[in-house]
Amino acid sequence: MLEEYTSAISTLNILIEATPNASEAWFLRGLAKYNLNDMPGTLADFSKAIEQNPVYSQALLYRGITLSRLEKYSQANSDYEMVIELRPNWHDGYYSRGVNYLLMDQPKKSIQDFSKVIELDSKNIDAWINRGTAHIHNADSMRALNDYKQAIKLNPFYPEGYSKRGRLLMQMKSYFLAYDDFTKAIELDSTSSINYFFRGLTYSYTDSLDKAITDLNKSIMLTPNNALSIYNRAILYWKKEQIDLALADFTTVAELNPENVLVHFNRGILHLEMEHYPESINDFTRAIDIFPDFANAYKARANAHFHLNNYHQSELDKSYAQSIAEKYRNSHNQPLTDTSSVFNKLIAFNSDFAPQSQTPLIEELSNYSIDILPFIRIIASSSNSLGFKNQLFAPLDTLNQSLSKNGYALTLGIPENSIELPDNVTQNNPFLYHMAKGMSFSNKKRYKQAIDHYYDALKTSANNPLALINLSAEMADMVNFITTFETNTDKVEFEQQPAQNSKQNSKAYTPLESFEQPIEILNSIALDSKNQYITLYNKGNIYALANQMDTAIELYTKALTANPKLAEAWYNRGLIHFMEKQNEEGCVDMGKAGELGLKQAYLLIYRFCKR
Repeated sequence: MLEEYTSAISTLNILIEATPNASEAWFLRGLAKYNLNDMPGTLADFSKAIEQNPVYSQALLYRGITLSRLEKYSQANSDYEMVIELRPNWHDGYYSRGVNYLLMDQPKKSIQDFSKVIELDSKNIDAWINRGTAHIHNADSMRALNDYKQAIKLNPFYPEGYSKRGRLLMQMKSYFLAYDDFTKAIELDSTSSINYFFRGLTYSYTDSLDKAITDLNKSIMLTPNNALSIYNRAILYWKKEQIDLALADFTTVAELNPENVLVHFNRGILHLEMEHYPESINDFTRAIDIFPDFANAYKARANAHFHLNNYHQSELDKSYAQSIAEKYRNSHNQPLTDTSSVFNKLIAFNSDFAPQSQTPLIEELSNYSIDILPFIRIIASSSNSLGFKNQLFAPLDTLNQSLSKNGYALTLGIPENSIELPDNVTQNNPFLYHMAKGMSFSNKKRYKQAIDHYYDALKTSANNPLALINLSAEMADMVNFITTFETNTDKVEFEQQPAQNSKQNSKAYTPLESFEQPIEILNSIALDSKNQYITLYNKGNIYALANQMDTAIELYTKALTANPKLAEAWYNRGLIHFMEKQNEEGCVDMGKAGELGLKQAYLLIYRFCKR
């Protein structure tokens, strides 16, 4: 799947470069990016298609869908309205706008749009189902049941109709009817975890706890990182007094959704019951950090402090809990501020439990590194594999004139893509001989030997930019390797002692002054404006390795100004944005890196970008 989409993007890049006014090419590339979850890139391509053809209804429809996924609902509606104006009898425009109105919590308008879809196509099952859902949001359960019934009548083998009706029946406390619907949905699709989840909840409401846990186990087996299923299983284990299992599940959920206040609170209560008072205090404190006016967390922490004979702190927490209750006495619009609220109930829907399911696309990407991409170097390659001879970099082109006669060429790249140049090809050219030896040692991470050969190359050709580029990159890699090695050695020693500080195991950065020599060399390289991106990018890498992220971003930005097709710079700048929690900027950069052929960019898009 990944290969198909990235291959399509590569082909469409060529077509767009040759015919930039081809709106279909922009649209198709947008579709490929959509399937790779690159929403900023998708939006840009659909917009470009519409710019070329303002009445391109499919592009308008899909741009609306993309805007809706980005929660830009009003802008999405503008596109849908244009689609409906262009094609008033095309039900896709009404359907998509109906979904958008649901997301905007405007169920009456949503009902009107789904009714129009049904008028145009009375056998559109999803329109019946979604209109049913809109009726629920409009507090009309009977009409919702009728729509779900009609959807099931149209296609009794479509599990979604049973699943949606089952959820409504469960909310109406018709548990046995809900159970029948979820069971039918499971019979039709045994791979859908959501129906096991809801059937499990239905069992729990009739006190069939063992059956409920069995269904939640199945749901978790199908989607292992489904925090909501694991949370509810923890509650059920707790009810069955299987405390260790409940505690393990709460801990898993806390790792999956660390900002979920209820997980920390309930784990704290569980620790309190187990008389693990310091652990309970940690959990209640975390819950308070997330929601500072959580009255019951203060009450519970007061209890834990009391058992540890911390009477003063216990009284402070009790007083603060009471002050919160008083503060919100007449307006408890948030249960967390109410000391009478109970938080150990099962949860059917909660946006705080973010799904983290593994997809086939992610598995395809799992072998890719997500570190800062390597320095640009001069590497050796087969001249046939390059597909061109003139690289618009005079020092390379001069050498390649003779090398290409033997089937080889030098190009810009990373060491792992370099091949060995045989001695008989280089022996008559001392500069090339030492460059080849340096590249060979670099591939084996024998930094000192590589550096020595690059210095020897410079003795034969003073200030040659090719040798200087590789020399500076090799020095920087060696400095970083030494720092990493020393940090890992220290870490082994620390692990033999009790941990004193959680920061001991955090990532260590190499001090900038350690890179003084490679930076000095990079500053000395004279390149024309077209090729300055090489030194700018490599300096960006050094500053990133030294944790000087603002400067690194500035240098990558300058590198991209000189060479907008430098995928590695887009990737590294995007990665830093993610590290700095600037996800929107990171998603844009990673989308561009993916468009330019770096497949691992889509791993980060799936992890950090809105779906």
